[in-house]
Amino acid sequence: MSAYAKLGAKAAGTILAGGTGVGGYLYATDDGMKRSFQAYSTFAPVILHYRMTELKNKYISSVSEEEWEALDETYAKRTVEKLGRLQGMYSKYGQTAAGLTNTLGDAWIRELRTLENEIPPRPLSVVRKTIEEETPGRRLEDTFSSFDAKPLGSASIGQVHRATLRSTGQEVAVKVQYPEAQELFTKDIHAIRFLCEKFAPEQVCTLEALEGQNKAELDYTNEAQNLLEIGTNMAKHGFQPKECLVPKPFGELSTKRMLVMELLPGPKLIDGMRAFYAAYAKKQGTTLKRMETVARKKFEEEGIPDKYDGPSAAQIASYQRMMKLRDGLVNTFVIGGYNVLVAPVVRLFAKNHNNSKDNTSTTGKADGTIEYLRTTIPPNTPRIVDSLMRIHGYQLLVDGLFNADPHGGNFLLLPDGRIGLIDYGATKRLSTNERILACVMFVALQRKDKDKLWQMATMAGYKSKYMNPDVYYKLVQFGYDTWGKEVTGGMNVQQFMDDLKAKDPYYETPDNFVLASFMSVRLRALTLGMNHPVKCSEYWGEIAEAELNRLGLPYESWDEAQLMKYQPELNIQKSDFY
Repeated sequence: MSAYAKLGAKAAGTILAGGTGVGGYLYATDDGMKRSFQAYSTFAPVILHYRMTELKNKYISSVSEEEWEALDETYAKRTVEKLGRLQGMYSKYGQTAAGLTNTLGDAWIRELRTLENEIPPRPLSVVRKTIEEETPGRRLEDTFSSFDAKPLGSASIGQVHRATLRSTGQEVAVKVQYPEAQELFTKDIHAIRFLCEKFAPEQVCTLEALEGQNKAELDYTNEAQNLLEIGTNMAKHGFQPKECLVPKPFGELSTKRMLVMELLPGPKLIDGMRAFYAAYAKKQGTTLKRMETVARKKFEEEGIPDKYDGPSAAQIASYQRMMKLRDGLVNTFVIGGYNVLVAPVVRLFAKNHNNSKDNTSTTGKADGTIEYLRTTIPPNTPRIVDSLMRIHGYQLLVDGLFNADPHGGNFLLLPDGRIGLIDYGATKRLSTNERILACVMFVALQRKDKDKLWQMATMAGYKSKYMNPDVYYKLVQFGYDTWGKEVTGGMNVQQFMDDLKAKDPYYETPDNFVLASFMSVRLRALTLGMNHPVKCSEYWGEIAEAELNRLGLPYESWDEAQLMKYQPELNIQKSDFY
């Protein structure tokens, strides 16, 4: 069967499953009849059409890739627009699915990426009302001397505006929550949980963790505190200001539904990367879409690579320096010399002989000078990815305070190449024991220590039908480390999870590290979208081992007694698979 058939028939279901491929999520709605009707009336025909096309491909006649692409183009935009209008958990799941470049087609990925920062915004009147409710007795103009009506971005629970503080004249970013955000999330979570219990019990564990996290995310005072702590931690570890910046919040202006923070310059990370590669593709006589299609088809045919194998950060940095040096030398000694010494003579000669109706030379400039060379310098993607992975490794394993939802809309590409870390609403805090055991787990993943991982699982209460350690090892690798072909065998997400479930369905599992897994999945999706697949343990294993040594708990000391001593309080999730 065509790869398009595999992804097309499951596309809409995968979106609302947040990347897990659980088609039942498609029909998840809140308790309101209006949202229920909107969801069914939009999504059901999409699935039906894909299913019918899949059956045609299987039993009647082959469906070409062009036909699958046309089907994607027909439904992706309108379906994702509906997700954006529904918002709540629907847009959250869509954000996650945007990174599944090996599962969804170009049209779906393109449209789903809009959910990271382009959800339909609220009008200024609604934003004004919220701000004035959060600052009693003050008009918006009393707080801000200027306030841009057009938001910088709009996501699942709120939108961000550029403004200027009246008190200091400083430019700031103002994040304002949608009035109905709390209600929508509550209704969506309850409805999706009901359907998960019936049709996708393996997702209840993840859903419960997300439910608790979303409650915290809806209170912006939590995010203000998170920004302060994360900023302090990043400075302590040497990341800030060298590799990243975390905006400082204005505590006196931050409330449950409004967050005011420093305004960092630069586009969203993915937007900045795509702008360069779009220009690069144009110079090569192609388009970014065609380049992405080629890369995705390679993933479909060969599986996702286990890790990036292109030029290193040092090689790209050397190339960047060489290009800047070349531009400087050419501009100074060649173009500069011509413009200073030759161009005036050319202008004088043209004027005296009146050889043209104007003084435009073959260089295209009216004054006869030549344009200075300004080579577009590529972003150092390996260095950016290296920073992202190390930053999040330290957050998880050293600080125990990390961004559980690091999608592409949560990072900025600053003008000097550093990364702006701008969204810490979905921040998870681990207990000391949880953090230490996370370190043990990532060292075990790096060392491929299947026995240690299985020992940790059984002691933590993991239970499956056949208690197959090989199946569990694959689950842990996939959930926390890599979805490269060494693990998946080249299968896509849906196929891989179905295969493991058929071999050994689990029915009890602890949920302590669900959001750590969510962070890992998000980062892998983000870096894959940058054509730089990663293996988390290659970055985090070293950090984890250093932290265990610092604590006087080297990896070799972790026997059953020590694992029991540091066992955190467990929350076991039960499912009925058979």
